[in-house]
Amino acid sequence: MAQNHSAPAGLRGGRTVELARQGEARRIARRSFLRVSVFAGVTLAVGTLLSGFLGFFNKLKPVGFGGVVTVAATRIPRLGDDPARIAEGKFWLVNLQGAQGDVLDVGGTGGLIALYWKCPHLGCSVPWNPTFDGGQVAFPGLVGWFRCPCHGSTYSRAGIRVFGPSPRPLDTMALTVNPDGSINVNTGAITSGGPDNPLRAVPYSA
Repeated sequence: MAQNHSAPAGLRGGRTVELARQGEARRIARRSFLRVSVFAGVTLAVGTLLSGFLGFFNKLKPVGFGGVVTVAATRIPRLGDDPARIAEGKFWLVNLQGAQGDVLDVGGTGGLIALYWKCPHLGCSVPWNPTFDGGQVAFPGLVGWFRCPCHGSTYSRAGIRVFGPSPRPLDTMALTVNPDGSINVNTGAITSGGPDNPLRAVPYSA
């Protein structure tokens, strides 16, 4: 007599239920994965758009040039010394002594001034030349000038143009003094250079 090897009905029913449960679990897992993936994609897209939006309207705080650069008191040149090159802010920090650099006699009384080192002519970086003799540009006796290496535009310690093709003096950056003797220079707040550059100097006493 042939034997019947088929599983009991109860066992078959149990396996059917278990297979159904496993299938449903897999479907739920797939749906959950898709939901998480979609949510992550949307979040990333929104974050990217928001970052660009905030950056466009300058809501993010830039670091270095374009933002506020803090200069420690130890880096600030002493009164009348050669200007200090502040590389991270792309400016020269000058501590004018009295009328120093006021070659047009507009009434400068000294203080700190931050000069953007970009030449207004064609954008070359302007270095400080401590040995340049002003006699070469009709200012005999004054030694030490900013002089553009590209086309020879020459500027006083206060950034006043006295020679060359530059259309104006060196531009200046907004500067504030902190209680601890350090200063904040807002490299995003640039004012076109003018004959009043010496008057823009901020009083400073370390």
